[in-house]
Amino acid sequence: MEWRHKCSLDWLRERQHYLTASDIRALVPVTKTGRKRKVTKMDMLKVYASKKVQLTERDCWSYGAAARGHLLEPYAVDALNDRLIMDGATQQSYFHWDDELIRLDNRKIAFSPDAMDIRQGTIGIPHHIAEVKCYSPERHIEVAYQKADEIEERWQIATAMALLDSIWSAYLVLFNPSLNIDRLVLIPYSRGDLQDEIEMVLQVERDWKDFLRSMPLMPLDGRLVSLDGLDESDIVDELERAQALNPV
Repeated sequence: MEWRHKCSLDWLRERQHYLTASDIRALVPVTKTGRKRKVTKMDMLKVYASKKVQLTERDCWSYGAAARGHLLEPYAVDALNDRLIMDGATQQSYFHWDDELIRLDNRKIAFSPDAMDIRQGTIGIPHHIAEVKCYSPERHIEVAYQKADEIEERWQIATAMALLDSIWSAYLVLFNPSLNIDRLVLIPYSRGDLQDEIEMVLQVERDWKDFLRSMPLMPLDGRLVSLDGLDESDIVDELERAQALNPV
């Protein structure tokens, strides 16, 4: 089977107005190994530039491992619920979410849940979320055997908790149905477990607001800028037409 998936263009474009977990991870003042680092204005500018890319329908498609991970998400959520029932859990069920951005007025951070304890499209206050990862066997086992406070994916959960005070617990769900060991791994996090990360996310949000207010207006030092001419989407269309007329 060829794995391929198409997400919503509106969802991708909406994400550009906010800092999501991957952006925040690039701006927190610690490295992946836990060492302190200085976040520079250039780091901020790189994230800013990524928010200004003109997205098209082409950007909505993913293939291979990336598409596989997305398509397996609802199966992972079903497996999570089944595991909780088997364990006799009396707590909430989780519902799969897709192409939905959770944001609040006057905030600069947002997140896209994989699963929450309320259904997508309904009005409610979430208290429990799940972050789903359907990795390769190697990455799956690597994350499964890491210490919870060293797992990189915890920043995605911390971002959600930093935005919504109502969220007080979460599962990191690792799901790989091709394995005959550790196919489903559930790593629980409470709000208290991630308090330091939540504080860092909130500081990144404050720093980002300051950065946006201080952004200089171009041009600087006599530099010339322009939005004239073809954009990349137009250029790609033109190249594709030329290739169709003159195949190699």
